[in-house]
Amino acid sequence: MIKKLVLLVAGLILVNLLSTQFYERIDMTDDDRYTLSSTALDYLNDAELPILIDVFLDGELPAEFLKLKQETRQLLEEMSNEHPELKYEFIDPTEGLNEQERNQVIQQLAREGVQAARTTILDQGKETNIVVFPYAIIAYDGKRTAIPLLKSVARSTTEQRVNSSIQQLEYQLIDGLRKVSREKEKSIAILRDSGELSDLQIADFIRSLQAYYKVAPFGIEFVTTSDSVQPRQVLNALNQYDLVIEAKPTIAFSQTKNYILDQYLMNGGNLLLAADPIIMENDSLANEQQTAYALPRDLNLDEMLFRYGLRLKKGLIKDLQSGPIALATGQGRNTQYEAFKWPYYPIASGSQDIAITKNLEEVKFEYTGSIDTLNSSNRKQILLSSSENTRVVTLPTAISLSELERDINPDNYQSDSQILSVISQGNFTSAFKNRVKPFDNPDHKDQSNYSCIFLSADGDIMKNQVDRGQPLDLGYDLRTGQLYGNKEFLLNVVNSILADDGLINLRNKDYQIAFLDVERSYDQRILWQLLNIVAPILLVFGFGALFIALRKRRYAH
Repeated sequence: MIKKLVLLVAGLILVNLLSTQFYERIDMTDDDRYTLSSTALDYLNDAELPILIDVFLDGELPAEFLKLKQETRQLLEEMSNEHPELKYEFIDPTEGLNEQERNQVIQQLAREGVQAARTTILDQGKETNIVVFPYAIIAYDGKRTAIPLLKSVARSTTEQRVNSSIQQLEYQLIDGLRKVSREKEKSIAILRDSGELSDLQIADFIRSLQAYYKVAPFGIEFVTTSDSVQPRQVLNALNQYDLVIEAKPTIAFSQTKNYILDQYLMNGGNLLLAADPIIMENDSLANEQQTAYALPRDLNLDEMLFRYGLRLKKGLIKDLQSGPIALATGQGRNTQYEAFKWPYYPIASGSQDIAITKNLEEVKFEYTGSIDTLNSSNRKQILLSSSENTRVVTLPTAISLSELERDINPDNYQSDSQILSVISQGNFTSAFKNRVKPFDNPDHKDQSNYSCIFLSADGDIMKNQVDRGQPLDLGYDLRTGQLYGNKEFLLNVVNSILADDGLINLRNKDYQIAFLDVERSYDQRILWQLLNIVAPILLVFGFGALFIALRKRRYAH
């Protein structure tokens, strides 16, 4: 007996010693939910210093947020196993504070980018409003950044938002780590010379880009008014940038600008062009007649784009799948905004088979044209299109708010789906091949290195709204409260162009998260309470009776 006991103790000691030397975790989920991607492992392995993460998901939380907390903890456990110096803590930032102290903490967190969210807890049919902070703050090498853990999803329940958020947890955490642990290597030029959207109107997009890249304004057309700067110098300076962004130009390009952009592409540059082939703004409807005319806009881009296998079409798109326009009703203090379906605001969802558009919220367009793809050697990928219930209106045309008073006739929306944005990649042929050049360029190229062009038929795709002089989140409609996927879409495009595909793949993970049916569980609470209380007692009595019966049977003879 003593020998067996000694062997048992020795065996346990041996197992413990082995377990300290060899450690392995096995992910048994079908979707590899707890297996870190190669991109995440790369970022963790490259981080040589300690990583500190504070997660503000603690205290009294609704069931959905408890699920988010659990998934966040499990993912952080996996990350800490890969990076031993990654430390995390779940805290309730307002626990034990009076109201004044709570308000001070909320304001301090807001300055760091942590926004409070209100939700409810359902307990025995009674709803209680609480404030939660679905954020984490990651600190590395003296840098800190706030990480949103709860994704905003238009027209969704809290459960759906949490489900979507869990799918993107790995992306959000690794994205935050990237912001604080890696230097910005690639650079982006924002063109500011052809009547583009103002800095305030694209402030949120620029701010989002600055978290990853070096971003600077750049002027090309200015060379036409300056004798001290030569076009060749401008081209050489532009070639230092990895991407050029043109945000809704309204002034026609000169041949000099076209040639500089052409040769920039020939030298392996990349272009993100959000061009508006239609002149139409909501402000134009603010007259007594509530009517404005949509007109074609000539940007002098047609010939250049044609050489690249692309064409901007100036027909105005109306779509049954559209977003609302908000109009003021009432007067004075009683003024309110009411949303009306507006077919001039197409909303588009991309294919789930394309990394850039997978798991993407609907993208909103305003008074948009469309795009043709032409035969060329470049690989073109259609990213967003209008629905099958589309109407193409020839310009010029009158647009009136009185249309809201008339029922929409689906029979008038019989055009095929129209391309709204496309990405073209490969080796382009110069638009100035065998043509007179606007200035002498001894380094002229007729064929490009590998380049990429993104073209959108609407410049407003990257315009954020402004409230009291402050830019709002790109894609957020202040008057309707809806949030569209414009910012996420454009960031995916930029990440893809600049070869940050790993981040896109992280964002596109698919998980199936099971949630408790709150309404059903409340209706059947008596049944489940009885099962949880009575069933264990019955099992104990059952096993006891079986044990007594077997004992009697054994010793009956």
